[in-house]
Amino acid sequence: MFFPLALAALCCAPALTACDSREGETVESAYVLPPYPDPSYAFKRNGTSSVDYLECSLLSEPLDHIYESYLRGANVMYAANRLRVQQYFDAGEFGLAPRQAIAASPLHRNDSAKVLRDLEELFSATARLSGLGQPSPSVTRNRRATMGTSGVVGAHIGDVNVAFADERGVVVAELFPEMVRGALYLDKVLNTHLDEALIDDNALRSAHENGVLLPGRNYTALEHHWDLAYGYYQFWKPYAETAALPVLRGSRIALYNAFARGRQALTEYRYEDAREALRIIRRELSKVVAVHAMYLLVGERTMANLEEDVQNALPFVSQALGAVYALQFTRKDDGQPHFSYDETAQLLAQLTAGNGLWDKQRLLGDENTTGSLRAVAQSIGQRYGLRIADVVRRN
Repeated sequence: MFFPLALAALCCAPALTACDSREGETVESAYVLPPYPDPSYAFKRNGTSSVDYLECSLLSEPLDHIYESYLRGANVMYAANRLRVQQYFDAGEFGLAPRQAIAASPLHRNDSAKVLRDLEELFSATARLSGLGQPSPSVTRNRRATMGTSGVVGAHIGDVNVAFADERGVVVAELFPEMVRGALYLDKVLNTHLDEALIDDNALRSAHENGVLLPGRNYTALEHHWDLAYGYYQFWKPYAETAALPVLRGSRIALYNAFARGRQALTEYRYEDAREALRIIRRELSKVVAVHAMYLLVGERTMANLEEDVQNALPFVSQALGAVYALQFTRKDDGQPHFSYDETAQLLAQLTAGNGLWDKQRLLGDENTTGSLRAVAQSIGQRYGLRIADVVRRN
């Protein structure tokens, strides 16, 4: 059994009354209500858990390793390193290959080759930044980045906050986590495991209702689809509620309750209720993804750094490029993508045109300036019913 998050908090909150106070007196207390943890996403069959989404973390581990060990520090100076990156991407670990999971949903299968090419280009770009194939790789890797020349962005080589930008000022490594978050994790949630076609599949329904469990497991195939969606959602959960952004207030609660109610509905064969939970997740999570991209484009962190020194902003704007790329994996209420592959490519081309991310004047332009951060953010917001004002923090 589960309790909706909002209801659980309401029921558990103790009533506080002031004692020994006089009329007109201000009483201050150091007591703070303890935070209530999220109810657990827990379902059982015959007294044993019927939830298993270990696959999600196992699939993410080689991708995290690629980013942390090779891309972030431009550590692809030798052919052996480049080969190792490719092997992690192609084969992964524990029989779970990232290459096979990227943009693999029926909705995006036609674009999967292009998405894979885009991700692998990040590996090749990092190799160039690392100096692979150069007589002295460290000379190429450690030079200062300037407009038209790749190199280091940051105070001093060896600092923890240095980054490596290409000729356009794009910090290649920072695109990777955002692109993976969309092309893998989001695609798995919205387009692979939470699709009406699965709920309506007669064979899956029949096996589910007859208690046919997957070999050696304690769950049906239909239950496992829902649980995997919840598992992959964990990679987006940190972005589902930003306290200073009212537009996302309650998003995490709405998503949790929809996941839990939908799973319970499947358990009780209430398929229409499961479909309604699916639609809530689709709508709410797509909004979270759009807000994340817009905030990276025009949020105070990006803008403050850009106004001070364009080099300081390059990692953050590069993250925004990856977040814009992820938008193609969101879905509208009717099930169609909010953006196509080509439409996101067009937005990215506008942001990196001409002198690329070195063009501070263009990036800081208003909504009518093609390729400005505000213009792209506004274009995104229009697809989701959002405004730039929605993603600006209020203190």
